[in-house]
Amino acid sequence: MRVYKFLDAKFGMKSLAERRLKISTVEDLNDPFELLPFGMADKTKRMALNNARTTWAATHGMLCFSSDWSDPVIWAHYSDKHRGVCLGFEIPDVYGTKVNYIDDRLPLPDRLQPDDATAWVITKFANWSYEKEIRLFTTLKDQSDGLYFKEFGEDLSLTEVVAGARCKLARNDILEASRPLENIRLIKARPGFQRFEIVEDQRGLNG
Repeated sequence: MRVYKFLDAKFGMKSLAERRLKISTVEDLNDPFELLPFGMADKTKRMALNNARTTWAATHGMLCFSSDWSDPVIWAHYSDKHRGVCLGFEIPDVYGTKVNYIDDRLPLPDRLQPDDATAWVITKFANWSYEKEIRLFTTLKDQSDGLYFKEFGEDLSLTEVVAGARCKLARNDILEASRPLENIRLIKARPGFQRFEIVEDQRGLNG
């Protein structure tokens, strides 16, 4: 499964050089409704769900990706207004979970069943659907300076580096940062000529 991580130029280059991605904890995420997709009017159920969320978040995190890099809004929001980069990875299909987008919150059951637990971590409000998000869940361990990371490897294999339409990074700098990784395709992005989309600039990445 091909997935894409949007970063600003500084952290994109840092990720390349260190060959790892930062794992997001629940409190890192930009949506206060994360892991709270259920209606929570009932106080007792609300307390129980919040406690379960806190317990899960203490030991689990996630890597959040998009399924493609063509949406200009994602570049604007997550890649420094098109000045950053997008890293393309190949991950095993069994590890990537697509987010489900809904308009109305789900009914909160008395006890979470397996299907409810799955919905709990992959359900978001429909207005986030432009992200086309795919999540890779992981446990939190090996903390470094208060942060958690996942190393590049067979289950997180870098395949592409896409430089944003306004990105000033030079080709040689990206190549240098990504060594000794091999078979990585470098792509320069540009606005499309016919649709509101970001496409590959056939002139390539220069400099």
